[in-house]
Amino acid sequence: MTWTEGDVELDDVRLHYYRRGNGRPVVLAHGAGDSGLCWERVAAVLAADYEVIAYDARHHGLSDAPEAGPLGGGGADLIALVRALRLQKPAIVGHSMGAGAVAAAAATRPEFFRRAILEDPGWRDLTPGTAIPPVPATDWQSMTFDEVIAAGKRQNPGWHDDEFPAWARSKLQYRPPRNTVPRLASDWRETAARITIPTLLICGGNKDRGRIVTSHTAEEAKKACPSLEVVRFEQAGHNVRREAYDEFVAAVSAFLRKH
Repeated sequence: MTWTEGDVELDDVRLHYYRRGNGRPVVLAHGAGDSGLCWERVAAVLAADYEVIAYDARHHGLSDAPEAGPLGGGGADLIALVRALRLQKPAIVGHSMGAGAVAAAAATRPEFFRRAILEDPGWRDLTPGTAIPPVPATDWQSMTFDEVIAAGKRQNPGWHDDEFPAWARSKLQYRPPRNTVPRLASDWRETAARITIPTLLICGGNKDRGRIVTSHTAEEAKKACPSLEVVRFEQAGHNVRREAYDEFVAAVSAFLRKH
């Protein structure tokens, strides 16, 4: 089964999206520097039971990249996309930046959504406003597609080969806004406390692979959000679904069936 594609025009940006499958809708929100097609391996499984919609956040993939505004558009763009496509109470799944968008959307308009799944959001054990050390930059734009794939395989030797084509293409498509400011730790507890729909937090346990959500953070999240369930896969880092694919898909599928 292949994707169909389209665009939605929001107030200030055009977002590109991908659809496949049939059934209750599930919307997938990718992380910074990725694109909607980076969900391919997960979507291929979910599409057997659900209609899957993945989208390119602003500044990513085939969506518009305005010079100003928040990177990726956050929860506001996700809510607007769901309304534009007239999706009826979809489940929403996000990774990293996309998980932040999912959490914000669920906290802001819970009546729009059925369930939420967060793959290692940027919820850190830091005082809100604390500067977050920058991730070492890679000049992807100076590389060819094949060179990006080769670099990705060196950096992520445990990933399945099928992850790399979409991942490499997304790096070449990424156009962050010029006014990006230094990242600061957010007051994620306030957002978590406003989430009332059933929510699954999926964490990695491997610090060397860049996991963000610690065991302590997960415990604090459960205190803030009584509807939250937590699963942790110790072998995975920040890219849980890429480093614990079978376990990730099983957890997501079980949560969607249960709710």
